[in-house]
Amino acid sequence: MKIKLTSVYVDDQDKALRFYTEVLGFVKKTDFSQGPRKQR
Repeated sequence: MKIKLTSVYVDDQDKALRFYTEVLGFVKKTDFSQGPRKQR
């Protein structure tokens, strides 16, 4: 089985990106803007 595209909704995009790329070894190929980011 091969996944070609998926969406994962998260609260903290920077933390999620680090986890998926640095911990799991995934490669981010594309980034789509979903509008302005929320300020915390």
